[in-house]
Amino acid sequence: MKRHISLAAFITILLVVGCKRKEQVSPEAFREVAEDMARLEGEQSHTNSIADEQGEIRVLRRVGGADSTLLPPCAQVSYDSVQRLLTIDFGRTNCLCRDGVYRRGKILVQFSGPRWRQAGARAFITTDSFFVNDNQHIIQKVLFHEGLNASGERVLRDTVISHQVITPDGTVQWSATRTYRQTQGQNTLNRRDDVWLIEGGAQGTSRRGRPFSTQIIDPLKVVISCVFEHPVKGIWRLTTQNHTVTLNYDPYGNEACDRVASLQVDNGSPVNITLR
Repeated sequence: MKRHISLAAFITILLVVGCKRKEQVSPEAFREVAEDMARLEGEQSHTNSIADEQGEIRVLRRVGGADSTLLPPCAQVSYDSVQRLLTIDFGRTNCLCRDGVYRRGKILVQFSGPRWRQAGARAFITTDSFFVNDNQHIIQKVLFHEGLNASGERVLRDTVISHQVITPDGTVQWSATRTYRQTQGQNTLNRRDDVWLIEGGAQGTSRRGRPFSTQIIDPLKVVISCVFEHPVKGIWRLTTQNHTVTLNYDPYGNEACDRVASLQVDNGSPVNITLR
Protein backbone atom coordinates (compact mmCIF):
# COMPACT_ATOMS: atom_id res chain seq x y z
CA MET A 1 0.00 0.00 0.00
CA LYS A 2 8.05 10.43 2.89
CA ARG A 3 8.97 14.08 2.60
CA HIS A 4 6.13 15.17 4.88
CA ILE A 5 5.02 13.80 8.25
CA SER A 6 2.61 11.20 6.92
CA LEU A 7 -0.43 10.58 9.09
CA ALA A 8 0.76 12.55 12.14
CA ALA A 9 0.46 15.92 10.42
CA PHE A 10 -2.85 14.72 9.02
CA ILE A 11 -4.39 14.04 12.42
CA THR A 12 -2.91 17.23 13.90
CA ILE A 13 -4.79 19.40 11.42
CA LEU A 14 -8.01 17.47 11.98
CA LEU A 15 -7.82 17.98 15.73
CA VAL A 16 -7.05 21.68 15.47
CA VAL A 17 -9.73 22.43 12.90
CA GLY A 18 -12.19 20.16 14.72
CA CYS A 19 -12.40 22.69 17.54
CA LYS A 20 -13.98 25.20 15.15
CA ARG A 21 -17.52 25.26 13.88
CA LYS A 22 -17.93 23.27 10.66
CA GLU A 23 -19.05 26.26 8.61
CA GLN A 24 -15.70 27.91 9.31
CA VAL A 25 -13.67 25.05 7.86
CA SER A 26 -11.95 25.62 4.50
CA PRO A 27 -10.82 22.73 2.27
CA GLU A 28 -7.44 24.45 2.06
CA ALA A 29 -6.89 23.62 5.73
CA PHE A 30 -7.04 19.92 4.85
CA ARG A 31 -4.71 19.97 1.83
CA GLU A 32 -1.80 18.54 3.83
CA VAL A 33 -4.24 16.16 5.51
CA ALA A 34 -5.13 14.57 2.18
CA GLU A 35 -1.55 14.46 0.96
CA ASP A 36 -0.33 12.72 4.12
CA MET A 37 -3.06 10.11 4.15
CA ALA A 38 -2.55 9.42 0.46
CA ARG A 39 1.17 8.91 1.07
CA LEU A 40 0.56 6.43 3.90
CA GLU A 41 -1.84 4.46 1.70
CA GLY A 42 0.78 4.56 -1.03
CA GLU A 43 3.48 3.14 1.25
CA GLN A 44 1.26 0.20 2.09
CA SER A 45 0.65 -0.53 -1.59
CA HIS A 46 4.34 -0.06 -2.40
CA THR A 47 5.38 -2.58 0.27
CA ASN A 48 2.85 -5.14 -0.96
CA SER A 49 3.93 -4.69 -4.57
CA ILE A 50 7.59 -5.27 -3.71
CA ALA A 51 6.79 -8.47 -1.82
CA ASP A 52 4.57 -9.75 -4.64
CA GLU A 53 7.00 -8.76 -7.40
CA GLN A 54 10.04 -10.44 -5.85
CA GLY A 55 8.19 -13.40 -4.31
CA GLU A 56 10.10 -16.67 -4.05
CA ILE A 57 11.29 -17.06 -7.64
CA ARG A 58 14.58 -18.88 -8.17
CA VAL A 59 16.25 -15.98 -9.99
CA LEU A 60 15.20 -12.65 -8.53
CA ARG A 61 14.26 -9.85 -10.86
CA ARG A 62 17.06 -7.39 -11.53
CA VAL A 63 16.99 -4.47 -9.13
CA GLY A 64 16.76 -1.24 -11.09
CA GLY A 65 16.55 -3.14 -14.39
CA ALA A 66 13.82 -3.71 -16.94
CA ASP A 67 12.53 -6.69 -14.97
CA SER A 68 11.76 -4.60 -11.88
CA THR A 69 9.18 -1.83 -11.88
CA LEU A 70 9.65 -0.87 -8.24
CA LEU A 71 13.21 -1.07 -6.91
CA PRO A 72 16.04 1.36 -7.72
CA PRO A 73 19.73 0.39 -8.21
CA CYS A 74 20.56 1.46 -4.63
CA ALA A 75 18.35 -1.31 -3.20
CA GLN A 76 19.69 -4.83 -2.62
CA VAL A 77 17.61 -8.00 -2.63
CA SER A 78 18.47 -11.37 -1.09
CA TYR A 79 16.53 -14.57 -0.46
CA ASP A 80 17.28 -17.33 2.07
CA SER A 81 15.66 -20.43 0.56
CA VAL A 82 16.05 -22.42 3.79
CA GLN A 83 14.29 -19.89 6.01
CA ARG A 84 12.15 -18.64 3.09
CA LEU A 85 13.11 -15.09 4.03
CA LEU A 86 13.19 -12.28 1.47
CA THR A 87 15.15 -9.15 2.41
CA ILE A 88 14.88 -5.82 0.58
CA ASP A 89 17.66 -3.56 1.84
CA PHE A 90 17.62 0.12 0.88
CA GLY A 91 20.88 0.69 2.76
CA ARG A 92 21.86 2.81 5.75
CA THR A 93 21.66 6.12 3.87
CA ASN A 94 18.70 7.51 1.98
CA CYS A 95 18.03 5.70 -1.29
CA LEU A 96 16.11 7.66 -3.94
CA CYS A 97 13.36 5.40 -5.26
CA ARG A 98 11.51 5.52 -8.54
CA ASP A 99 8.51 7.26 -7.02
CA GLY A 100 10.69 10.20 -5.95
CA VAL A 101 10.71 9.10 -2.29
CA TYR A 102 13.79 8.49 -0.13
CA ARG A 103 13.89 5.21 1.77
CA ARG A 104 16.48 3.51 3.98
CA GLY A 105 16.49 0.38 6.11
CA LYS A 106 15.00 -3.03 5.40
CA ILE A 107 11.72 -4.66 4.48
CA LEU A 108 11.62 -8.33 5.55
CA VAL A 109 9.19 -10.85 4.05
CA GLN A 110 8.83 -14.25 5.76
CA PHE A 111 6.94 -16.72 3.56
CA SER A 112 4.99 -19.73 4.87
CA GLY A 113 2.57 -22.32 3.51
CA PRO A 114 2.62 -23.06 -0.22
CA ARG A 115 5.09 -21.21 -2.42
CA TRP A 116 4.17 -17.59 -3.06
CA ARG A 117 1.55 -16.98 -5.78
CA GLN A 118 -0.14 -20.28 -4.92
CA ALA A 119 -3.45 -20.29 -3.09
CA GLY A 120 -2.93 -20.44 0.67
CA ALA A 121 0.52 -18.82 0.64
CA ARG A 122 1.32 -16.30 3.38
CA ALA A 123 3.82 -13.47 3.60
CA PHE A 124 4.55 -11.92 6.99
CA ILE A 125 6.02 -8.47 6.36
CA THR A 126 8.02 -6.49 8.91
CA THR A 127 10.50 -3.62 8.81
CA ASP A 128 13.94 -3.07 10.32
CA SER A 129 15.13 0.53 10.89
CA PHE A 130 12.96 1.51 7.91
CA PHE A 131 12.57 5.21 7.15
CA VAL A 132 10.53 7.00 4.50
CA ASN A 133 11.69 10.56 3.93
CA ASP A 134 13.32 10.45 7.38
CA ASN A 135 10.17 9.37 9.23
CA GLN A 136 10.41 5.89 10.72
CA HIS A 137 7.76 3.36 9.67
CA ILE A 138 7.35 0.24 11.83
CA ILE A 139 5.15 -2.24 9.97
CA GLN A 140 3.74 -5.65 10.86
CA LYS A 141 1.35 -7.12 8.32
CA VAL A 142 0.27 -10.38 6.70
CA LEU A 143 -0.50 -10.94 3.03
CA PHE A 144 -2.62 -14.03 2.36
CA HIS A 145 -2.88 -15.30 -1.21
CA GLU A 146 -6.46 -16.47 -1.63
CA GLY A 147 -5.89 -17.61 -5.22
CA LEU A 148 -8.20 -16.86 -8.15
CA ASN A 149 -11.80 -15.76 -7.82
CA ALA A 150 -14.63 -16.72 -10.18
CA SER A 151 -13.51 -13.99 -12.61
CA GLY A 152 -9.95 -15.31 -12.77
CA GLU A 153 -8.53 -12.43 -10.71
CA ARG A 154 -5.74 -12.97 -8.19
CA VAL A 155 -6.97 -12.01 -4.71
CA LEU A 156 -4.73 -11.00 -1.80
CA ARG A 157 -6.04 -10.34 1.70
CA ASP A 158 -3.92 -7.74 3.47
CA THR A 159 -4.10 -7.52 7.26
CA VAL A 160 -2.10 -4.61 8.66
CA ILE A 161 -1.55 -5.61 12.29
CA SER A 162 0.23 -2.38 13.09
CA HIS A 163 1.72 0.50 11.15
CA GLN A 164 3.45 3.05 13.36
CA VAL A 165 4.80 6.30 12.00
CA ILE A 166 7.34 7.88 14.35
CA THR A 167 7.81 11.58 13.74
CA PRO A 168 9.38 14.46 15.68
CA ASP A 169 5.83 15.35 16.80
CA GLY A 170 4.80 11.93 18.10
CA THR A 171 3.75 8.44 17.03
CA VAL A 172 0.66 7.47 15.05
CA GLN A 173 -0.88 3.99 15.38
CA TRP A 174 -2.67 2.58 12.33
CA SER A 175 -4.19 -0.80 11.42
CA ALA A 176 -6.21 -1.91 8.41
CA THR A 177 -7.86 -4.73 6.52
CA ARG A 178 -7.59 -4.63 2.74
CA THR A 179 -8.53 -6.80 -0.22
CA TYR A 180 -6.39 -6.56 -3.37
CA ARG A 181 -7.78 -7.87 -6.67
CA GLN A 182 -5.51 -8.12 -9.71
CA THR A 183 -7.79 -7.33 -12.63
CA GLN A 184 -5.10 -7.26 -15.35
CA GLY A 185 -1.71 -8.87 -15.92
CA GLN A 186 -2.17 -11.96 -13.76
CA ASN A 187 -1.28 -14.25 -16.66
CA THR A 188 1.99 -12.57 -17.70
CA LEU A 189 5.44 -12.08 -16.16
CA ASN A 190 5.47 -8.44 -17.29
CA ARG A 191 4.78 -6.34 -14.19
CA ARG A 192 4.01 -3.24 -16.23
CA ASP A 193 0.64 -4.57 -17.34
CA ASP A 194 -0.54 -5.24 -13.76
CA VAL A 195 -3.66 -3.46 -12.49
CA TRP A 196 -5.03 -3.83 -8.95
CA LEU A 197 -8.24 -2.77 -7.20
CA ILE A 198 -8.06 -2.16 -3.45
CA GLU A 199 -10.98 -2.21 -1.01
CA GLY A 200 -11.31 -2.07 2.78
CA GLY A 201 -11.01 0.16 5.83
CA ALA A 202 -8.59 1.31 8.51
CA GLN A 203 -8.59 2.71 12.02
CA GLY A 204 -6.12 4.16 14.45
CA THR A 205 -5.22 6.81 16.97
CA SER A 206 -3.42 10.08 16.58
CA ARG A 207 -0.26 11.04 18.42
CA ARG A 208 -2.59 12.50 21.09
CA GLY A 209 -4.51 9.25 21.43
CA ARG A 210 -7.63 10.42 19.61
CA PRO A 211 -9.41 7.90 17.34
CA PHE A 212 -10.12 8.09 13.61
CA SER A 213 -11.32 5.70 10.91
CA THR A 214 -11.10 5.52 7.13
CA GLN A 215 -13.08 3.62 4.52
CA ILE A 216 -12.53 3.09 0.79
CA ILE A 217 -15.92 3.91 -0.69
CA ASP A 218 -14.90 3.43 -4.33
CA PRO A 219 -12.14 0.85 -5.04
CA LEU A 220 -8.66 2.33 -5.45
CA LYS A 221 -7.25 1.46 -8.87
CA VAL A 222 -3.47 1.04 -8.94
CA VAL A 223 -1.75 0.81 -12.34
CA ILE A 224 1.80 -0.48 -11.86
CA SER A 225 3.09 1.17 -15.04
CA CYS A 226 2.16 4.61 -13.65
CA VAL A 227 5.28 6.35 -12.34
CA PHE A 228 3.35 7.79 -9.39
CA GLU A 229 2.41 5.65 -6.38
CA HIS A 230 -1.07 7.18 -6.18
CA PRO A 231 -4.11 5.35 -7.57
CA VAL A 232 -5.47 6.59 -10.89
CA LYS A 233 -9.03 6.17 -9.61
CA GLY A 234 -10.90 5.62 -6.34
CA ILE A 235 -12.26 7.42 -3.29
CA TRP A 236 -11.52 7.13 0.42
CA ARG A 237 -13.22 8.87 3.33
CA LEU A 238 -11.81 9.69 6.78
CA THR A 239 -14.07 10.29 9.76
CA THR A 240 -13.30 11.90 13.10
CA GLN A 241 -15.61 13.06 15.87
CA ASN A 242 -15.97 16.42 14.17
CA HIS A 243 -15.42 16.17 10.41
CA THR A 244 -15.45 13.97 7.33
CA VAL A 245 -12.72 14.30 4.70
CA THR A 246 -13.19 12.71 1.26
CA LEU A 247 -10.40 12.30 -1.31
CA ASN A 248 -11.18 11.46 -4.95
CA TYR A 249 -8.14 10.35 -6.97
CA ASP A 250 -9.92 10.85 -10.31
CA PRO A 251 -11.76 14.20 -10.27
CA TYR A 252 -11.86 14.43 -14.09
CA GLY A 253 -13.04 10.85 -14.65
CA ASN A 254 -10.22 10.01 -17.07
CA GLU A 255 -8.02 7.77 -14.86
CA ALA A 256 -4.96 9.82 -15.77
CA CYS A 257 -1.52 8.88 -14.44
CA ASP A 258 -1.02 12.11 -12.52
CA ARG A 259 -1.03 13.51 -9.00
CA VAL A 260 -4.31 15.44 -9.25
CA ALA A 261 -7.06 14.64 -6.74
CA SER A 262 -10.08 16.44 -5.32
CA LEU A 263 -10.62 17.14 -1.64
CA GLN A 264 -13.99 17.61 0.05
CA VAL A 265 -14.53 18.56 3.71
CA ASP A 266 -17.93 17.64 5.16
CA ASN A 267 -20.56 18.73 2.61
CA GLY A 268 -18.47 21.53 1.13
CA SER A 269 -17.51 21.92 -2.53
CA PRO A 270 -14.64 19.70 -3.78
CA VAL A 271 -11.31 21.47 -4.39
CA ASN A 272 -8.63 20.06 -6.68
CA ILE A 273 -5.17 19.55 -5.18
CA THR A 274 -1.83 18.13 -6.35
CA LEU A 275 -0.52 15.25 -4.27
CA ARG A 276 3.21 15.15 -3.54
